[in-house]
Amino acid sequence: MNININASAYGIERNENKNISLEQKPSLEAEKKRLFKAAKDMESLFLNQVLKAMRSAIPKADEDKEVGLGGGLGKDIYTQMFDQELAGKMAGVSDRSIATSIYNSMVRVLETRYGSEQTQNSLNQSVIPQTRYIEVKANDTVESEPAGPVKKNNSKIDQTGYDSLIEKISQKYKIDPDLIKSVVMTESGGDPKAVSHAGAKGLMQLTDTTAAEMGVEDVFDPEQNIEGGTKYIRQMIDRFGNIEDALAAYNAGPSRVEKYGGIPPFPETQNYVRMVIDTVGSKQKYYE
Repeated sequence: MNININASAYGIERNENKNISLEQKPSLEAEKKRLFKAAKDMESLFLNQVLKAMRSAIPKADEDKEVGLGGGLGKDIYTQMFDQELAGKMAGVSDRSIATSIYNSMVRVLETRYGSEQTQNSLNQSVIPQTRYIEVKANDTVESEPAGPVKKNNSKIDQTGYDSLIEKISQKYKIDPDLIKSVVMTESGGDPKAVSHAGAKGLMQLTDTTAAEMGVEDVFDPEQNIEGGTKYIRQMIDRFGNIEDALAAYNAGPSRVEKYGGIPPFPETQNYVRMVIDTVGSKQKYYE
């Protein structure tokens, strides 16, 4: 007797020709994280070599053995461990790092393979650490200003701490004292000991040449400095006949004003003239 059993009738399927895969394909997000980790490890190796090269460039002294980890093999091992850890912390910390650049150049390959339509921005949000930038409000923006410690106030002229000196000397040279106060604050911020990277000194930032020409013996003496600076501005006013060119000559030199027939096309000088006049405010006469 032959008995034929129909397996399908009992809800049993035959899987003789089917391969059952127990391995689950990794997600696109997981692959992206693996890619970024590999890129970060590569940057870490690079930074480690940079640190190693920097240390090798530092001359070794005998005193080094008496401090820190001392000398010998132990110090070298711990230094290497420290550099490796430091490089790992430094790698891939922003959206402008080497690791991020490597990741961005290769992530499209993964996207194509997975058929993803995700954008680069969405990838960065989930994988790459985002740099946090400081937001600067419009009224906090600092304009480009002349060299030296400069303090700006557009609303009113700052109290220099030397107002009585300025008023006395300004009257002598028949110049509006508010103009000299503005020059003082723009040049040095009211600091009589200020020295710029170019070597200009004192409240009105006199160069050694100008100070000598104006008869200033002690450029850090407030009265002598204000006297010399005010006298020089008066000479520039008499030479060029207007306050804008006189201030430009004070900042950039009279030869340059003559060369360009007015305020030179230098952003620093243009900003300087505008800053001094804006601080004083619009006036019919700045001098007599």
